[in-house]
Amino acid sequence: MKKILLLAVLLSANSILAQTTKGKILVSGGVGLQFISSNQKTIYDGKTDETAKINSSSISPSFAYFVKDNLAVGLTSQFANTKVEVDGVERQKTGTTIIAPTAIYYFTVDGKIRPLAQIGIGYASFNVKEDKLAKVSYSGLSLNLGGGVCYFIKENISFNFGLSYTKNTMKNADDEKEKLKQSNFATNIGISLFF
Repeated sequence: MKKILLLAVLLSANSILAQTTKGKILVSGGVGLQFISSNQKTIYDGKTDETAKINSSSISPSFAYFVKDNLAVGLTSQFANTKVEVDGVERQKTGTTIIAPTAIYYFTVDGKIRPLAQIGIGYASFNVKEDKLAKVSYSGLSLNLGGGVCYFIKENISFNFGLSYTKNTMKNADDEKEKLKQSNFATNIGISLFF
């Protein structure tokens, strides 16, 4: 079995380099390790005071076209939601949307692992609703920088592992004097298809 696996790796090594050549299309999707569902209880003098449930999830689909060998340009996006319930009543709900034109560069190395770097600048929106208050919406500019590695499991499929930094600078839709600045570092895991 090990010999068959080694032979498959050696045979696919040359075709892996062809997947990041001019004219190829990249379709990718990932999660930011943010599929979270947690419960917390506040206990006072042995009695449960309140129970909170927090659910959070995010996905990051992207599409790109290789304009030259190892350089793809396209569109990346991120959709994230968080909901907080206390004693079964929704207390807070947030949603983030980011859509950004992006450039991705794949470094040329031998083997199944390819390092990459990317940059994207685009649009971000953030909505928050607390208790029974009206929803507050923000929108503005998003900057994303990232890097990582692709591990090709087949000629046209890779698993992606990386780190990214995102900074959003947004204004309140109802009051331009109010600004919201967000920044975060994230660990990302995803899968890419090359056509």
